[in-house]
Amino acid sequence: MYKSSNNQETLRKRVYAFLDLHPKENKTFIVNHFRMENVPKSTMYDILQRKENNIGPERKIGSGRTAKKMPKKQIKRLEKSIDKKDGVSQHSLAKRFNVTQQYISKIINEKTSIRYRKKTKAPKRTPTQKAAVRPKCRQLVELFRNKIVIIDDESYFHLSNTELLGNAGYYSSDPDTTPNEVKLKRKSKNEPKLLVWIALSEKGVSKHYIAPSGQAVDEDVYISKCLVKLKKFINEVHENDEIVFWPDLASAHYSNKVQDYLKSENIEYVPRDKNPAKVPELRPIEDFWSEIKRLVYADNWQAENLQQLRNRIEYCMKKLDQNRVHRLGASTFTRVDRVRRNGMINE
Repeated sequence: MYKSSNNQETLRKRVYAFLDLHPKENKTFIVNHFRMENVPKSTMYDILQRKENNIGPERKIGSGRTAKKMPKKQIKRLEKSIDKKDGVSQHSLAKRFNVTQQYISKIINEKTSIRYRKKTKAPKRTPTQKAAVRPKCRQLVELFRNKIVIIDDESYFHLSNTELLGNAGYYSSDPDTTPNEVKLKRKSKNEPKLLVWIALSEKGVSKHYIAPSGQAVDEDVYISKCLVKLKKFINEVHENDEIVFWPDLASAHYSNKVQDYLKSENIEYVPRDKNPAKVPELRPIEDFWSEIKRLVYADNWQAENLQQLRNRIEYCMKKLDQNRVHRLGASTFTRVDRVRRNGMINE
C-alpha cells in the first residue's frame, strides 16, 4: 500500500502530524491507530525511530542506494563463488559485490542455472559399515563396468509434505494477521500415505507400482507387482543391453524366493555381500524421489484423499524432465567410482 517513495513520504508526514497532535500517547497507541489502515507494524516502528532521531519526513535526494548492474565477468565470479558449495550466504555475497541481497537472488535465478537445493540426509553408519563401503565400491565398479545399472527403490507419499524446501515456511509482513492455513503445519499423526516403487536407469524409468496405504511389500508382492515391471522394463528398453540390477538391502529384496526369480529370468543382480549398507548418496534414485516430490507438492499442494494423491503422482510422473532422469541414471557408475577412489566424504 505504501511502497512508492511518494506514498512513503506522505505516510511519514501523516504520522508526524498525528504525533504532534497526540504528544502524550505511547508508541503502541500510534502504531495501532495506523495498523487499522493495514500499515505494516515494522514500517510504523521505522517511522517512529526516524522521528526520534530528528530526521524529517521528506526523503533526502540521493539518499537511496545507487543502482548497480553486474557485468558478465562479475556474474561468472558469482557463479564460481556458489556453484557446488554450501554455507554461502546471499547477504555476504551482496556485500562482496556491493549490491543488494535481492539483486543477488535475482541474478542467480535469471542469469545462471544454479538453484538452491536441500541437502540429502546421510544416515548414521556404524564403524563396520563405514569400513565396508569403499571395498564394496571396488567390487561394484568391477561389476558395473561396461554395463547399464538399473536401480529400484520405494518411497512414501503423504497427503501433504511440509518438509520440502518452500513448503516449510511462509512469507508475511505480520504473522498476527496471517491466516492459520498459511502459518500452521496440518499433518495428522497417522496421516494416510501411498508407497510408490519404481526402477531407474540411464535410459529412463520403469512403469511404477503404487501400493495401497498400509500394504507391506513382502517378497510375494515384490515379485508379482515390482519385479514383473522390472522384467518388462528390461525387455522393452534394454533388450540389447548388458545390464546389472542393484536392489537395496531390504530383507524382501534378497529372500531366497526373490533371488530364485531373478536367476530364472536371467537378470544379473548385485549379490548381497557386495551391496554396501546405508549409502543413499551412491544411488541417484534418491534424487529422483526429490524431483518427483517437488512436482507433486509444488506450491504447498495437498491431497484430500489417497485417490487424489494417486492421480497427482501419475500426472507428475508424466511431467518429469526425461533428460534429468537420464543424467541421474547415468551418474550411478560415476558416484560409485568416486567413492572407490576417494572414500566417503566426511566419514
